[in-house]
Formats: sequence, C-alpha cells, structure tokens
Amino acid sequence: MNISANQPFLGKNHLIFLMCCDMRNFSKVAQALEMTQSAVSKSIMALEKEVGFPLFIRNSRPMTLTPEAKLLQQYLSQVNGEYRNLMDSIRSRSFLRPILRIGILESLSLSMGVEIVRRMIPELSQVTIITASANVLKQRLEERKLDLIITNDISSGDKSFFRKKLFKEPSVFLLPQRIASSNSSWSWENIALCGLPMISYWRETGAGQINDMFLKMHGLDFTERIVVDTNAIMVKLVAEGIGWAFTRPTTVLENIHMLSKLVVAEIKSPVLLREVFLMGREGEFTQEAEHVARICRSVLLHSIIPEIQRFAPWTVSDMKPLEN
Repeated sequence: MNISANQPFLGKNHLIFLMCCDMRNFSKVAQALEMTQSAVSKSIMALEKEVGFPLFIRNSRPMTLTPEAKLLQQYLSQVNGEYRNLMDSIRSRSFLRPILRIGILESLSLSMGVEIVRRMIPELSQVTIITASANVLKQRLEERKLDLIITNDISSGDKSFFRKKLFKEPSVFLLPQRIASSNSSWSWENIALCGLPMISYWRETGAGQINDMFLKMHGLDFTERIVVDTNAIMVKLVAEGIGWAFTRPTTVLENIHMLSKLVVAEIKSPVLLREVFLMGREGEFTQEAEHVARICRSVLLHSIIPEIQRFAPWTVSDMKPLEN
C-alpha cells in the first residue's frame, strides 16, 4: 500500500476512509493505493466496527456518506490539517523545510510552474511539479499523490476541497498562416468551410471535456478527424497547416516558438471562457496555498498578460487576476 509520507499522523484505516470520502469508489481507492478492493472494504469495515456506526450507504452510486461519517470526515480532516500546521511550525523553528507536491495544467507549466519552483524552493526541502490535464490532476489530488493543483476543474463542488480563483481565460481560434490569410474575420460558420479539419482534444483530457461540453451546448458540430492529447502536438499540427483548433492563449504562449507559422484569431461569439483555480484539501497546506496563489497572480499580471498582449490583445481584459 502506498500511503504518502506527507500523511503520517492518522492510522491506515483513517487515511483510507478519507480517500474513500474524496473518491466515493472503493475500486478507485484500491487502484490508487495498489491494494485489492477487498482490502479497502475490510479496512472500512474495521473502522466501522471501531466507531460503532456505518460510514457509507453502499447501494448508492456514487457512494454516499452517512451523517455520522460526514462528521468523522470533518473531524479527521481538521486533525490532519492541525497536525500538518504543527509540523510546519516545528520544522520552521528547527530550520526543517516542508515537502510540497504541485500539479499544474500543461498550458501553464512553463510560465507559472517554473516561477512557482523558483520562488518557493528557498522555503521547501523538496518541490515536485507534475503536469497533466484537469481530470488527472483532480484524481491525483483525491488520491493524495498531490497536495495542490492548478486546474480548470469542471466537476461539481466538493466541500472536501477548497478552490481559489486565479483567473478567467477566453478561447481563441488557432489557424495556419496560409488559411488565415484568406479571411480577416473568422466565425464558427466560416471556419467550418476553411478546407481543413478541426484538431480536437481527446475527450479523456480536461480540455477535451470542456471543449466538447461547450460545442454541444451551442449546437456546434465538427467531424472529428484529428484528436490529440497535448497542446504541443495540437499547435505543431496547426503550424504545419494540417488543421485548425480552438484553444486558449496560454497554450499559444507555451509554444511561442511556433507563433510565426500561426495566426491567433478572435472568436466573436459564442466564446468558451475557462476559469483556472488553485485547489487543495480543506485544512491542509493552507499557508503554502496562499503563497502559491500570490505567485500565480503575480506571474499572470507581470509576465503572462504582457506576453499575450502581443498576439491576442482582445483577450487580456478578461484575464485579470481574481481574488476569492
């Protein structure tokens, strides 16, 4: 079983219970911890025997916590958070620095991710930066394999996690130079007639999910002929004249070396506006989260926005740093 060393205070059964509260699925918890589903069930049953009441309504999908379990979850999360804060205080006094694991969207990794490491490493003994799509980042947070994530999460609210709004970001059309020169203004109607296919994000990625939801909501239908799972591949395919895409300005910024072969065009209406959050578990890594949020807003204001102003100036008015 792979329980994080960052969570040493609670017992094994308590930690498995908290993960089950977050993920609401024994098989997913078992997979994350490299255990059998039977072992997870036995752990929960042992805890139920210890506390004297049932923890989950198992015949619901997803599993539902009993009222008593919600109180236990709140208490254990608070205890775990207080323990972490105490350990951080002791480490600080003893000049021992904490460990922090951060997940971040690919489109923000080179800008925000690098700067987070640069500014936080003096305060940490180790910092880990993991790049992934929104759905994978959320899963890793639920599995306690990451402590904080920077994401455009689209799932419903969960009181087990906090969210700090960082910024909003409108989408743009991304076209190869030779096609873009044939039209000075692009709409969803005329881009469908440009002679090239749309390059889509794979639906298993966070970007694929929000793009697909947006297109369906507005009755926009494009035949899927090219599907990718990374921004770099998408931008390269557009730069090579193989297709067009709709994506975010930060995606272009991460691949700025290809800008000379691209045209970034404004989407008049409808426009997908994604929200970017800093997320973590309630009561845990609160001080680190505040610091990371300040770094992200500073990078956005002083680095990202001025760079995007060069190639997509109409987007920057929507990209001001947000405060909760």
